[in-house]
Amino acid sequence: MPPDLGFVLKMVEGVVHVYTKYDIMDKNTELDLPYLDLSEFVADMNVLMALIINGPIKSFCYRRLQYLSSRFQMHVLLNEMKELAAQKKVPHRDFYNIRKVDTHIHAASCMNQKHLLRFIKRAMKKNLEDIVHVEGGKQQTLRQVFQNMNLTAYDLSVDTLDVHADR
Repeated sequence: MPPDLGFVLKMVEGVVHVYTKYDIMDKNTELDLPYLDLSEFVADMNVLMALIINGPIKSFCYRRLQYLSSRFQMHVLLNEMKELAAQKKVPHRDFYNIRKVDTHIHAASCMNQKHLLRFIKRAMKKNLEDIVHVEGGKQQTLRQVFQNMNLTAYDLSVDTLDVHADR
């Protein structure tokens, strides 16, 4: 951690203000930094939004991303063996020392609505007596959970699930 430089941050109407002393009530200690007001921010945001929806800019950005992607693929093809050799040279190689492990998992999007519905209906046919919920030390089976919700397998549909794996 860097050493304490004596600056204090305080949020004022959604904008962070920087003070030089710990006495943030004293206006004299506020650093004279250029703070934007809301109208300037909105104007700048409108400019950015106009740039984002501009057709030629979108086309250029898409082509640039395609170009960078192809360059990366070329890099992978040319350096694949070198990277593999460098990984194998690392002592004490095991699962936790591997450098190329991606543990970023989106569990919300591991199955779509149709697959989830099919899974639930299959579970209701085969595993009704499995304990699926514990609240306050009281265990509930799948049958009891659905009875509490007054639902049957026939009541379920993609629309009643209303599941979305997006923003």
